[in-house]
Amino acid sequence: MIRAKQLTDGMTSGPLQARVWVDVETPTPEEVALLKSQYPINPLALEDAQEIGHWSRFEQYPNHLFLIFRTLETPHTHRSRTERVSYFYFPQSQVLLTYRNEPVEYVEKAWEGFRGGSCIWLWQQLVDRGVETFFEYVETLTDRLEDLEELALDGDDTNQVPRQVFAQRREVLRIRRLVSQAREALLHLERLPELGSDAYMFRDLTDRMGRVYEGLDAARDELSNVLEVYLSAQSNRLNKVVQALTVISVLFLPMTLWAGIYGTNFDSFSEYRWPYGRLFFWGGLVVIAGLLAWWMKRRGWW
Repeated sequence: MIRAKQLTDGMTSGPLQARVWVDVETPTPEEVALLKSQYPINPLALEDAQEIGHWSRFEQYPNHLFLIFRTLETPHTHRSRTERVSYFYFPQSQVLLTYRNEPVEYVEKAWEGFRGGSCIWLWQQLVDRGVETFFEYVETLTDRLEDLEELALDGDDTNQVPRQVFAQRREVLRIRRLVSQAREALLHLERLPELGSDAYMFRDLTDRMGRVYEGLDAARDELSNVLEVYLSAQSNRLNKVVQALTVISVLFLPMTLWAGIYGTNFDSFSEYRWPYGRLFFWGGLVVIAGLLAWWMKRRGWW
């Protein structure tokens, strides 16, 4: 599919030679041939645009600038699928050509709302919408980390916290690589003299990508902290269990000794022939247990 809008008023038109935004989605071989005949597209750039799964990159060709910008499709989900838009910018004719191998939501929204503007401004707006997907991902990631911290503090026994931490960590590293590649491409773009006084718009995008990169680094460190909190909570729970077992053992050890002494089969002990011998035996157990329990309670052991 090939469609075009004039930059002057945003009216739909054919693929004109100058001052036009041409949007291409999964073109047929005939449409690709039409693009080649209409615009001086470098074959290497077109090959990269047609490749599935290509990373973000920027290149300056003799007739046009070329940018592949890989962003996120669904930043609110745990695993976000990536999507790519390839930009061909022809400075002499003021033509911006966007190439996609699949539908991209933010490009569709920009197409519907486009009412005219300069070529550089349109390019910056499209890339800005792609940068925004990374910001949305970082915001939702922060919310997920807060929920994960609460789960770790609760001392979850199902081992879901370590699994979620490692899954989130792999996801953050994957997105971090995407952000690094996209930022590097924008750094090359913003330094071009062809942009003139409009270069500040792309410098702003580079700064925003830098903040996204810092946010992902902070999230990676926070995931390590969440794992440490979980392990600490588990250790505290284990310590409480050991403490409870220790209290029980300390209570029963002297009682066991007392019962062992009076459980021997020696009739020479006067307590066996004493009428109140059994009362003395059971009373001793109660007194020993009571004194030990009071002493440990006073020391805050339980």
